[in-house]
Formats: sequence, C-alpha cells, structure tokens
Amino acid sequence: MNASALKLEPSVPFSDFKASIVEKIWNIDSFNILSTISDILSKNTSKEPELKPYTMDEINQMIDESLDDIKNGRVYTFEEFKKKMEDDIEWLK
Repeated sequence: MNASALKLEPSVPFSDFKASIVEKIWNIDSFNILSTISDILSKNTSKEPELKPYTMDEINQMIDESLDDIKNGRVYTFEEFKKKMEDDIEWLK
C-alpha cells in the first residue's frame, strides 16, 4: 500500500484509508510530531458530546417553522437540492 498517496474518497475503503494513516504514524521519528498527533487525538476522543432528547415544545416549534417555510416558499425541489450539493461538493458529481 502506498500510504503517502492514499486519500479518503468514496472509492477508497475506509479501512484502507485508516491503515494508511497508521502506517504514516508508524514511520514518524519526530517526538514533536508524535506529541502533536497525540494531543489532537486526545482532544478529539476525550469526551462525546452530551445529547439530550427534544421536548415536545421543541418538536412542535420545529414543525411550525417547517410548515411556515413551506407556506412561504422557502423550500427546494429534490432536483434543486441535488444540483446545489453537486455544485458545492466536487466528488458528488
């Protein structure tokens, strides 16, 4: 596997991408770089965000806002949405 050229793209299996990162880390011989990677990983895995369920009032408010959006034409057709996503995200084309 050529770890330096592998990028996360839809055609690349996630496990291969992950393995390429591990291979790159394994070949690093700089304490400073490894320390920085360790700090980044610690910050990103230290705590999962706390999720709480919506209240019925919050759900009803979201429904009311959605109905108001529909009533006032603040909606996209599927075709408009798809085109916008393809324009904004290159690999969806």
